Amino acid sequence: MILPIRSVVVATHYAFVMLNLFSIFTANAFAQQSATTANPASASAPQSGSLINTANASNYSRFLPPGADVAIKYGLAMRVVSSKRLDWSAGFTAETEQYSGQVRLDDEDDIVNYVAGMPFPTVSTSEPKAAIKIAYNWHMGPFMPDDFSQEPWGSFAYSSTDSLNGFVPEEWNNYTCTQFVFLRYAHRTEVDPRPTLGPKEDGVEWKARCLYWNGGPDMSPCVGGTGFVVRYLDPHKPDAEYLSGGGSRRYGGRVVISDEKCRGCHQPFWAYALPKTEEYSYRLLGTTLMLACLTADHEPAGIVERNSALAFGEEAFQLRNAYILEMTPKVSGHENVRTIVYIDAEAYVWLGAEFFAGNEQTEAAFPFWRSHPSPSGGYLFDLAGEFYVPFDQLTSHHFLGGATSRLFFRSLAPAHGEFSQKINTGKVSVDLFDPDKLAR
Repeated sequence: MILPIRSVVVATHYAFVMLNLFSIFTANAFAQQSATTANPASASAPQSGSLINTANASNYSRFLPPGADVAIKYGLAMRVVSSKRLDWSAGFTAETEQYSGQVRLDDEDDIVNYVAGMPFPTVSTSEPKAAIKIAYNWHMGPFMPDDFSQEPWGSFAYSSTDSLNGFVPEEWNNYTCTQFVFLRYAHRTEVDPRPTLGPKEDGVEWKARCLYWNGGPDMSPCVGGTGFVVRYLDPHKPDAEYLSGGGSRRYGGRVVISDEKCRGCHQPFWAYALPKTEEYSYRLLGTTLMLACLTADHEPAGIVERNSALAFGEEAFQLRNAYILEMTPKVSGHENVRTIVYIDAEAYVWLGAEFFAGNEQTEAAFPFWRSHPSPSGGYLFDLAGEFYVPFDQLTSHHFLGGATSRLFFRSLAPAHGEFSQKINTGKVSVDLFDPDKLAR
């Protein structure tokens, strides 16, 4: 049977990925099962219809995303659902069909001739360049919007109360701005004009702006200010940042996010404005099966109001095939700052991340995604929530000595108050990113 071109690309990608990964994931699962003798129940993957909570989470620890054990300890429940095939949107598929055949890596492993869609629709885990290809697929994947707006935007802090399953917002500890807007200038797949906004913006990949910082720890000089980041297509040109606050403006390249304090502020940028691919080295550490939330029931996801307090709720999770990708900054002096990120082998969204300082793991995070049908077919993705936990904040130290455990985490989406997220509306104007109008 001869399939239409679009069907061939999607079907070939899906079949190749599944065939390529089946033996690897099966081998990994068998090896892990063979090594598990103390608790036979932990050898089995969770079945559709089961509920993972504090009573049984230890049985499925190797399937949990990073940081999920902390959330489950304080009340999160994972309702396991059948794994669902999530086809790319029609626009993304069409651009993949048209352009992927011309994409390659140069001698420095920088991407060449990429226009839009999936750069490398099929990747063999055994090929020498698998890691960098997976990284490019992640950064250019089908979850990337052409435009995006969220208000408010920030890294919202929460901590435990006296109740085991309850927590309260730490308003003073939030990093927030009134609104965040994102506009893709190149690689566009969903909103016309496609694949670029036009020749005037040649050299720019995307721009992202925070409108009016409301503040955060040690950010008093920025309160009331605004600014935006420019990502360039040139692999060797660092991001530029324009900032305005109190009438001042400065310009400079982005820096490596090297510790929890800095990461806590920049944590929301993991949603769509991902780190520049070429500024990191990558290693493919293997593959695994991982529970992931790709069809969240709520937004913000995973958090509910209970007895006039905030608490973790129940969300749908499915078992996914994931690449394990290590990324290390190329910037001298930051070689010990590395991240292990888990990338969905089909949808190329990130499913979890572990952050390290040397050999010590300092933080963990996992997202709650929500997939919904694209008007033209396939699926689009938006981030419905996020759980980011710095491990050094899980203990409270008392003035008179001693310490007690507590819950502390950050979330991209606020668990209380007004919240609005809009994707691919075509209404984000280039005028928002004009440096001459920055302070207006």
